[in-house]
Amino acid sequence: MKFSIVIPLYNKEKSISRAVNSVLTQSYKDFELIIVNDGSSDNSLTVVENIKDGRIKVVNKTNEGVSSARNVGIDIALFEWILFLDGDDYWKSNHLETILELLQKYPDADMYSTLISENSDKGINYIANSLADGFEGYIDDYFIHAPYGTIFHSSSVCISKEALMNVGGFDTNLKHGEDLDMWFRIMINKKGVVKKTSTVVYDLFGENRAMLSRCKYENHLLSKIDDYRSTEIMHLNQFIDYFILRNSVPYYFSEEKKHIKPNLKKIKKNKKANLFWMYLYSDLFYQINLFSYKFYKYLRAI
Repeated sequence: MKFSIVIPLYNKEKSISRAVNSVLTQSYKDFELIIVNDGSSDNSLTVVENIKDGRIKVVNKTNEGVSSARNVGIDIALFEWILFLDGDDYWKSNHLETILELLQKYPDADMYSTLISENSDKGINYIANSLADGFEGYIDDYFIHAPYGTIFHSSSVCISKEALMNVGGFDTNLKHGEDLDMWFRIMINKKGVVKKTSTVVYDLFGENRAMLSRCKYENHLLSKIDDYRSTEIMHLNQFIDYFILRNSVPYYFSEEKKHIKPNLKKIKKNKKANLFWMYLYSDLFYQINLFSYKFYKYLRAI
């Protein structure tokens, strides 16, 4: 089996070599590596061009964002199974081998993933989630796990090209939440497989990650997430409510408040007991975020 690996690249000159070499040194070596340079203005392209390996393909395009870059990689991928790796992150040497084992053991899914560890000022630490220790197998209801930690991540997933094409690729209008939007569209109708072992390191200090501040409401997943509601998937609706509550604070205290209020009112009117308790739980964190945001605005005004 051969894999297509897509790395979207934009101004990652300090980290892209590490990311690329983590792919090239995989224990499983049957793959193509597609690096989509999304109009980098630093030396990222030069760094990549100095890495010599016949499995590497470099594509240059104008800057249109990470979703556009991933979609270009999807379009030209030669093989059935596609993996993604962000230029800040890197794989442990057994990542592809582990994904291959999952594909062979659990063939009836469209998305496969291991878990990630986070590289922060406290070192490299495992990111907690709701899966039992040692879990390996099908995820039949992704949305019951989604509020409690990441089980799918853009640098850890392997997705069939057919599934990616069927849902129309990544939404290029989104600047925040584009990964989660993809997991939504696939997992609403498909199965996923996860092995609770870390084979990917997410770099919290990535060169562009400090840029992930509040974007326009129309470019945030908040602007479309309510469209995914379903009367048939209870935990999906609960997670949508949770997501709205957790992400609305900056917009509620801005000129874009008008977009947020209808969704908040809709959640508040829901009288089902399970949603009510979920609302109270989420509202606790909402108040914490509210205080943090007000304090942040106060500091900026000093």
